[in-house]
Amino acid sequence: MAKNLIPEIAKMLGVELNEEFKIKGYEEWFYKFDNDRVLMFKHNDDVKMPVAPVSVYVAFLALLRGECEIIKLPWKPKKGDVYFTFELLGGKWVVRSFWWGGFPNEYALLDKGWVYRTKEEAEAALPKVATEIGVKYEL
Repeated sequence: MAKNLIPEIAKMLGVELNEEFKIKGYEEWFYKFDNDRVLMFKHNDDVKMPVAPVSVYVAFLALLRGECEIIKLPWKPKKGDVYFTFELLGGKWVVRSFWWGGFPNEYALLDKGWVYRTKEEAEAALPKVATEIGVKYEL
């Protein structure tokens, strides 16, 4: 039996398994790799509508040939995921971790682009954000 290469192909293309992405030129569709296939679908009122496999394979081959490129989507945590953002502590902004609960204030942070998957991403973003809003920060 041959080895399943989908996880390695996803990694080579810069996406993780089950991470949704778009393809330049086909932005109305969403794509993702699961462990054994490529999926293509549209979102319609939070319902994912799958697409015929032939369309998926055409896009997949175009990616493999370098005819298209992946458009990474901003990361959106799921309930219970750890995320990193900024918090005011002792008069300075610092990077802190939280568990995603799906609360309105968290969606406001997400819309602003202030929700990060890793501490390093948040620390890299903090100086620019602090400069933009004119506050002191601490790493």
